[in-house]
Amino acid sequence: MPLVSYLRICGLVIVIAACATAAVGANADEPLSQETQNRIEELVQQLGNDSYRARERAADELLKVGMPTKAALFAGMKSTDLEVAIRCRRLWSEVRIEAGWQQVREVIGDSPASRDLYDQMFLAAPAVWYELAETPRAADILFEERRGQLQEQLKDKQADNWEGALANLLYFGVRVKKELPQKELPRVDDLLRTGRSQQALADIEPLRGLLDVWTSVTRTDGPAFDRLLVALRDRHPQAVQIAREILSDRETPAKHRQYALLALASSNSPEDEKLIDDALNDSSSLDVLFTKGLVIKSQLRDVALAVQINRNGQDPAEFGFNYLRPNDSTTYSPSSLGFRDSTERDAAFEKWSAFTSREMFEEEPE
Repeated sequence: MPLVSYLRICGLVIVIAACATAAVGANADEPLSQETQNRIEELVQQLGNDSYRARERAADELLKVGMPTKAALFAGMKSTDLEVAIRCRRLWSEVRIEAGWQQVREVIGDSPASRDLYDQMFLAAPAVWYELAETPRAADILFEERRGQLQEQLKDKQADNWEGALANLLYFGVRVKKELPQKELPRVDDLLRTGRSQQALADIEPLRGLLDVWTSVTRTDGPAFDRLLVALRDRHPQAVQIAREILSDRETPAKHRQYALLALASSNSPEDEKLIDDALNDSSSLDVLFTKGLVIKSQLRDVALAVQINRNGQDPAEFGFNYLRPNDSTTYSPSSLGFRDSTERDAAFEKWSAFTSREMFEEEPE
């Protein structure tokens, strides 16, 4: 059931309390034509009509008019007609809720599922949405407040309306980037990786769409390595571009470069060949893997070789990578791309060199 309908049925206490602390803002006080003002006042009077249908029609029309009804509704709250007073209080709450929906729907869509998500967003921060209907606030401050709210919930192990709070965070973040495209936002990967977030994203299609918008507008925010890990986790195509950025920076640590190399495993672009070839000569130490009593040590050139083999449609295991472990995000677990000693490593490189030489010879024209 939409939140407006819910409030009409059982939200009187909340509505009355909210009206008592309502803020004053310019959006609700824009000048109206005399004709419009007269019509609004007439509709407010209709809220006390003996006919239930007439009262409901008047309420629906006032709701469609929206924020310009503020002055008339506030006047109606003081009416000696209890029906008019109660309905005006209720409508003022509904009008502000609808004002938020008109903004949010532009980002998350206009489907029933999108409206349900907005209802959760409102319930996660009702005071914020009531205030925003009348008084604009800086989107970056709203974003930081929502981020703090979620981090506190995570710290205190609270799961109350996590979906709505998460949607608010992403929505206000998107607003920041739309209003201030050059402003860099902090990463929220720790919040997105939680089980609650993953479950919400799996269950709520509009929330997934909102995350896609967030990912798109923040794709250049934060350290490149952080962005790469997120893109790899989500199997997003932008991982390849971020990987090129990382590999082109000679100051990038080897442990970051290995993930960038693995991001290129699925790339067919010739421009990536040189980035991988450069790493084939880099013996920087990476990880140590303990498996079945063996100690496997990897170097950056090992990762580059495995990626080169994979890009050419071959199986690294056929060239001496005997400890491979698959990984959904990076094709292979980085620590499994190593060797017991230099003898194994040299053999793998020599076997690949022989294979590529044979391939080149077979391709030469007679």
